[in-house]
Amino acid sequence: MKETKTIILQEIDRRLENLYQHADDEIIQTGNQYEALNQALSKVISVPLVGELESLRDFVSQL
Repeated sequence: MKETKTIILQEIDRRLENLYQHADDEIIQTGNQYEALNQALSKVISVPLVGELESLRDFVSQL
């Protein structure tokens, strides 16, 4: 159980780190409105996703 827990926590931390690394990325204007929309949505979604992953990490840590 402890090994599984460690693996899960490492994966959550890896995903959080990816989100943290791209949190301050600027939206690149390419002239493609759909690409700009996708970039904006990614920024909006990443904020609550980080919160959920941090909450999940805390929960798994307490198991």
